[in-house]
Amino acid sequence: MRQIKAQYSLLALLLAIAATVIFPALGRVGLQSDEIMLADLARQFSSSGVSSVFDGHGTDFPGNFYAYLVSLTKNMFQLTDAFAVRLPSAIIIILLTLGMFQFRGQNETLNKSFLASLLFLSSYTVSALAYHANVITIMSLFFIFALSSLYHWTKRPSAEKAWYLITASACSAIFIGILSPVIILTIGIIFSFLQDTDKTSKAIKTLFMTAAGTAAAYIIVLFITNDKQSADNVLGIGQATYALEEYGKLHSFLVHTFFSIFPWSVPIIIALFWIACNPSWLRNKFLALSLFKQFGVVVFIISIPTLIAVNRLSLVMLLAAIYFNMPMISSFLLSQIHNHSVTWRITGGIFAALIASLAILFIATKAGFDISFTGFALTGISGWTIWSITLLFCILASLYTLWRNQRTIRFNNRYLYNIVILYLLAQILYKAFINPYLTVI
Repeated sequence: MRQIKAQYSLLALLLAIAATVIFPALGRVGLQSDEIMLADLARQFSSSGVSSVFDGHGTDFPGNFYAYLVSLTKNMFQLTDAFAVRLPSAIIIILLTLGMFQFRGQNETLNKSFLASLLFLSSYTVSALAYHANVITIMSLFFIFALSSLYHWTKRPSAEKAWYLITASACSAIFIGILSPVIILTIGIIFSFLQDTDKTSKAIKTLFMTAAGTAAAYIIVLFITNDKQSADNVLGIGQATYALEEYGKLHSFLVHTFFSIFPWSVPIIIALFWIACNPSWLRNKFLALSLFKQFGVVVFIISIPTLIAVNRLSLVMLLAAIYFNMPMISSFLLSQIHNHSVTWRITGGIFAALIASLAILFIATKAGFDISFTGFALTGISGWTIWSITLLFCILASLYTLWRNQRTIRFNNRYLYNIVILYLLAQILYKAFINPYLTVI
């Protein structure tokens, strides 16, 4: 009973943190070009029914559905265009953050799951999606739901879990297309053969369930639209392979390799040099992992071929790989911080200095100084508010506790929590109070 109360208390705290980090900055920056297109589409859907999401013979169902959600939001609440257009993405990221806390292995403690959720929320890719209207979020939500259902069914099969998997596969197929059940089936077969018993039986059942989900998705779309071409387009590959023109090859490479879970990728990349010299360690560690963490590794391996492309599927797979591997990353960071305390003490000091510099930059601009750097100018910030003062005091208190917790870095997890909270506070400062006033010189 005590653990259940602690679980719900941490879940409520996580919800409060996620809402505090995301919502204050959501409408502070003007709409980007792709967001303007979604806003215009939402206005067209404001007076039409849900069947309008299949307009254009379903060639871009995820985009139409996202715009329809925006139109519902605008009709129910008096919100600015910027806030309303970004709200669905923000809510989905919050749901995924809460889902990560709930989706944990039997041996995962509440402490590690809570930390993994905070790391997920603060990661570069997740943060970027939370503050920007993007149909990737809604595609990823159903895909991650399908993979979660697959994990639970494969681990301990039951009729109820089978129906969850079929339903999730159908939803994922509607939003991503035929590539979704193919990827789910591939991951399911590989994960089934990592089990000790019923390997072939589980693989065959996974095939039938994903096929049933795909067939159900096709029939549902055909029934709603009464148009075979729309059903073919929705279940085709066009939605998933839709090119993201705003991303260049270099940008895509950097995001997919280094910045996807930045700043938590820094210690991992440093550790890769040691792992490259000791490849047997990696194999032994994988075999020693729980099925929960092995599933995350399988998802990551399957995602690698998709990361070289610059399309919607790339980002969906990237977000899924981050989601299912963040618990393992959380455990890795905790072990590193206890075993290499000196390195982390130095890292924490550098990290604190950067965030303190950001706060000083903000204070200087508030004092009337015009700041310019790397082609940008920071000017026109209005006077002090209770929110900006409170945020600066929170950053100051977090910097102080980070310095205090250096003494006990090897004995508890407070130091790493301190770094994560400090980064989230800096994220609020930048997104809500600095970024709106950045202008190109």
